Amino acid sequence: MENYFIIHGTFGHNKENWFPWLENKLKQQGKEVFNFNYPTPDGQNFESWSKVLDQVKDKITPDSTFICHSIASIFLVKYCITNNLHIKKFISVSGANNFSVGNEQFDEINKYMFMDDVSSFKYLCPTRICYYSKNDPYVKLNDLESFAKSIEAKTFVYENAGHFNEKAGYTKFEDLSNVL
Repeated sequence: MENYFIIHGTFGHNKENWFPWLENKLKQQGKEVFNFNYPTPDGQNFESWSKVLDQVKDKITPDSTFICHSIASIFLVKYCITNNLHIKKFISVSGANNFSVGNEQFDEINKYMFMDDVSSFKYLCPTRICYYSKNDPYVKLNDLESFAKSIEAKTFVYENAGHFNEKAGYTKFEDLSNVL
């Protein structure tokens, strides 16, 4: 069965940014949507986030679509590779891998999500899309570009969308809903 998973990033939660808007939009179309809170910053690591998804692992199928913001992008790639999970579509918004934001607390909790070799992800997910902005205040442009290239994703690059969060004016994300 086709379903959708929305995953927030570090210091985030499921009721911020464009997440509730997208969840409601998909539900109005009769879609099954999973939009959980993941432990952050306290207890944030790959294992604790995996436990959240493990609760609905039987719902993750080759018809599943994941929409991930920031660190959630590499988390999901690592989760799929680690568990050999095939999914239909992956959409990364401001996602990167092996990056530093220059904030000790962020960098310390994010590092547990990173993975050196993500090349096998393309075999687990046929449709890979990355959205990123040239003026992201947290993640350097070359890190955003590198991640998209490493998973061979189609890219949508914005000039002035920041981190695609509420601070940058993103409480809705029409362009994203159009690729779903």
